[in-house]
Amino acid sequence: MSGYTHLAEVGSTNDWLLARAEALPDGHWVIADRQTAGRGRRGRVWNDGAGNFMGSVLVKATGQVQQLSFVAALALHDALSALTGQPARFALKWPNDVLLDGAKCSGILLERVGEALVIGMGVNLAHHPDGTERPATSLAAAGLAVPTPAALLDELAAAFSHWRETWAAHGFAPIRAAWLARASGVGARIVARLGSESPEGIFTGLADDGALLMQLDDGSTRAIHAGEVFAL
Repeated sequence: MSGYTHLAEVGSTNDWLLARAEALPDGHWVIADRQTAGRGRRGRVWNDGAGNFMGSVLVKATGQVQQLSFVAALALHDALSALTGQPARFALKWPNDVLLDGAKCSGILLERVGEALVIGMGVNLAHHPDGTERPATSLAAAGLAVPTPAALLDELAAAFSHWRETWAAHGFAPIRAAWLARASGVGARIVARLGSESPEGIFTGLADDGALLMQLDDGSTRAIHAGEVFAL
C-alpha cells in the first residue's frame, strides 16, 4: 500500500480524496470510522453503520479507467473471501455490487476530477440498512466473522494492487474472465431497468468494454452500458 489516511469522521471519503487529488500520490487510500454524507450510485445514501468499511482509493491512470470498477469488485470479492474463508457465499453483480448469500453487502462508486479517478467502496461488515428496494445484508447478519475495517483495508489494498497491475499489463480480458467466474446469474433470466424501458432476457456475459450482454427473447443480443439489472 502506497499510503493511507484514517479519519474519525468525514463527509465522504470520495469527496475528501477528490479535494486532494492533485496533492496526494497515486494509490493513496482513505478510510473513515463515520461518514456523514456518504453516497452510492445514482445519488443514493450509503449506510453509515459503525464498524462498517467506508474507504476510497486515488487512481492516476489513463485509458479505459471505467474498467477499474471491475478491478475494484474483484478486489473486494477476493479480500472478503480471504478474510472469511467463505468464497462460495460471495458473488459479483453487474455493474459494481458484491453479494453475500444473494443480498447486497458492498457497493462501489467511481468519480473523476481532472485526470484523477477516485474509487469509493463501502462494505456492510457489522450493520446493514433495512427497508431497501433489494435485500441487503452484512457479514455479521450472515453469521460470518467480522473483520475490522483496518484488517479489510490491508487485504483490499493488496488485492486491488494485484488486479490493477493485471489490468495495466494485460488489458480488460483477464479482468473480464475473472469477474465472470465470480459473477451471479450468468445464464439466468434478468430484467434491466433503463429509464423508460425494462427489457428482459438471459445474462450471457460481458462485452469487451464491460457492457452487460443480454440475449433477448427474439434471439438478438443487446449490450447494456448503464442501468440496473435484477434477477427474475
